[in-house]
Amino acid sequence: MTAAVILLSLTTAVLLALLIFLRLEIRHITKQTAELKAIESNRIVHSESGSLNALIREINALLTEMQENRIRFSRKNHALEQMMTNISHDLRTPLTSAMGYLNLVRNARLPETEKQRELEIIEKRLLRLDELINSFFELSKIISSGKQPERTEINLISVLEESVAHYFDDFSGQNRTIHLQSGQRRLLLRSNRNMLIRIFDNLIANALKHGSGDLTIQVEEAETVRIVLINRLEGAAIDTEHIFDEFYTTDISRTKGNTGLGLAIAKQFTEMLNGEISAVHENQQFTLTIIFQK
Repeated sequence: MTAAVILLSLTTAVLLALLIFLRLEIRHITKQTAELKAIESNRIVHSESGSLNALIREINALLTEMQENRIRFSRKNHALEQMMTNISHDLRTPLTSAMGYLNLVRNARLPETEKQRELEIIEKRLLRLDELINSFFELSKIISSGKQPERTEINLISVLEESVAHYFDDFSGQNRTIHLQSGQRRLLLRSNRNMLIRIFDNLIANALKHGSGDLTIQVEEAETVRIVLINRLEGAAIDTEHIFDEFYTTDISRTKGNTGLGLAIAKQFTEMLNGEISAVHENQQFTLTIIFQK
């Protein structure tokens, strides 16, 4: 009887000690979890004894999921902020151009035929602005959701011709020309038309604003599709390694009020279409190359 009482007492003491230990361990884990939640750390919970490994694994799984969700949210938030900046940049170009032609019509004494021509140019700019606004709704869904852009079979030459036509008058006004060189009139590519127009518009606008002389656009088709834009760019050598960075500007672009976003947008959209873009500046010649897989 005495032995049974002693054994029961020892068992009770061991269980009580174990219960106290587990309470201390749980308190330690709770404190770690609260601290990690408060500071949004990437650390995980650790056990001093390993007695609650199953519980700790579940807690760490939840913490890891929270950390991943926080990172995804941060990236989406940055993408949305960048998208709003891109929208402002892209909408400003046709709007500024239309306002310039409108002031010309109002203030200059132009013949009726020339006035009609200027009004047609304004209409084209405003139609392009309307197209931009509509397409940004689609692009916002693409960027915010992280999904791949919707692709259809398009004629790449036709899209390029549309962008070239949009800037034809601007280049002519500077006694410059855009030469579109392609061995064929039809080159089919599965891509996103709106994003391609944004890419080509930004690259041609960059050549118009910062380059001199004619702009040559070459389209080459082999194992890949290559679009090469060549124009003259005088001045100091450009840091082509960082030219596609957001808000990167050269001294010459700062004097012209450039935001440095045009090429950054072109790079972002090119990569979203699984393409590559690169730049070379040698002997006053600036060459931009875009490569798409067929």
